[in-house]
Amino acid sequence: MLQEHYPNRLCYLRRRHGFSQKQMATLIGLRDRTMISKYEHGYVLPSFPVASKFEIALDAGGPDIFPRHFQHWRQEVERVKESRLKVKA
Repeated sequence: MLQEHYPNRLCYLRRRHGFSQKQMATLIGLRDRTMISKYEHGYVLPSFPVASKFEIALDAGGPDIFPRHFQHWRQEVERVKESRLKVKA
């Protein structure tokens, strides 16, 4: 499956919506497709404004676009919650 080869679902969702990388760059306000490729391959994480524009353009939430990152971040937050609760108890 295509999405298994990428660290996120940007490429999969972009293609599902029928957008080229150049069209996606234009949609979210970038000059060219270079950064789209970097985002799709996981070389760079988009800033909050760019990630929000991806959500709008692809009609998907952050956890749907970046499932691995959100899973990791969720685990980090849960570990901190648990450790702080144990300290207070």
